[in-house]
Amino acid sequence: MAHDTENTSKTLQLSATEHSRNVATNLSVTARKLRFSTSRRSQLFKAVGLRPRPMQQVISKAILASAILLLVVPNIASIYYFTCVASDQYQSETRFTVRTSTPALGSNQITKVTGLPPAQIVQNTLIVTNFIKSKDMVAALENKVDFQKIYGNDSIDRIARLKKDASSEKLLDYWEDMVSVKIDANSGIVTVKARAFTATDAQKVLRAVVAASEVVVNDVNTRIWRDVIATAQANLDNAKNQLQKARDQLLIARNQTGVLSVEGSSTVLTNLISSVQKERIDLQQKYDALLGTVSADAPQMRVLKREIDSKQKQIDQLNSQVAGQSNKSEQNLADVSVDMSQRELEQTLAEQQFAMSMKTLEQVKFVSKQQLLYLDTFLAPSLPDEAEYPQRALWIAGIFAATLAAWGAIFGILANIRSRLV
Repeated sequence: MAHDTENTSKTLQLSATEHSRNVATNLSVTARKLRFSTSRRSQLFKAVGLRPRPMQQVISKAILASAILLLVVPNIASIYYFTCVASDQYQSETRFTVRTSTPALGSNQITKVTGLPPAQIVQNTLIVTNFIKSKDMVAALENKVDFQKIYGNDSIDRIARLKKDASSEKLLDYWEDMVSVKIDANSGIVTVKARAFTATDAQKVLRAVVAASEVVVNDVNTRIWRDVIATAQANLDNAKNQLQKARDQLLIARNQTGVLSVEGSSTVLTNLISSVQKERIDLQQKYDALLGTVSADAPQMRVLKREIDSKQKQIDQLNSQVAGQSNKSEQNLADVSVDMSQRELEQTLAEQQFAMSMKTLEQVKFVSKQQLLYLDTFLAPSLPDEAEYPQRALWIAGIFAATLAAWGAIFGILANIRSRLV
């Protein structure tokens, strides 16, 4: 009896152990199913026999909707547009530089006359490049080519087409998208690229761009020479006035002194003094010769003596006119010479300045007939062989990457919210 009881006890223990093993095996299988069989939360709830909460259902639907709206629809639309709808765009290219020419004047002279240092050439290059992407360029193109026909005709897809009622600001924005300008800082070469929806239109538009840019350079050239000529003419007028003033002052001085030329007056006085000196010497010799035979009180000797004294007085007066002490109201020739020399020097300098100003004006007028600045186009606008835009593969890949990143961000946020609701 005791033996049967012991056997029954062992049997019950074996049954409990086997039951525990079966439960552990079932739990392991269930956990493995939860980990590997599915990643969807709805299946997870189904596997464990639970029902998801309403908010979790909403988040799951939001994830599905975001995937459709942010990932599927945009990429299908981009693939359809770029493969079936988007119009081909052709790009023409040209290259030019803004140069200076100084054939008649040296570089130092042209800088001095025009004030055009090398830095000014760089500035004029920037003026041209900024003009290309401005409203003035758009206005110039509308006068030369049918801008609306080239960029707004019905054969172009609606997205890339220029709207017929576009405002001036929208028109400028559209033009800035269709043209590109690049400057090489080392060489100063300007590269301009313009796009259109046919190869011939792209080349035609770029030719019009180059022509309008040349007009701008010519206008700058005209303004430079107009200012330079005005400055040279003003300098000439000023030199002319200074010369006239110097001549008037010299004329007044001559009228006041009665001396036309210091050199001429000095020569006349010197010759006159020499002549009177010779006459005095002759009279003195005659007086000395007669003095041995005739008394000094004789009438003829007194006459000779008076003539000798008169000649000496005349000589002294002439010498005082040349140099030496003179009356306060009168100037001697030495004093006049200083004043006249100053006046003549001022007149000579004024004449030299007038001659230099006249020469400069003549040179500027001669050189102004030539171009100081010019647009040197060494690569003419090309005729493209094939369409380069739109870059379909690049756009499709870019849109896919952008939508994938956007959807990934939304999915991460929604998944984080759903995980917090568990």
